[in-house]
Amino acid sequence: MGFEPQIRRVVRAMPPTTARHTLLFSATFPDAIQRLAREFLRPYVWIGVGRVGSTVDGIEQRIVRAAPDKRKKLQLVVAALGERRGRAPVF
Repeated sequence: MGFEPQIRRVVRAMPPTTARHTLLFSATFPDAIQRLAREFLRPYVWIGVGRVGSTVDGIEQRIVRAAPDKRKKLQLVVAALGERRGRAPVF
């Protein structure tokens, strides 16, 4: 798991678990990620949607470059949401 050291560094810099609310989202949730989640999330709750390990043909991936200006980013998000009909935008 190539990004585990970065996750550990971020979590060490965060307030204690009693003073924060932490969520972890993953399109895939292999055993290594589940172990990491159990270590950092209190309480650890896992919610699976669909079949674990399966893929969906109907997923479209797009990359949109955004300027650092938050207002311009918001305009891009609003425009993107207006372009497609769907159930769940994921960023």
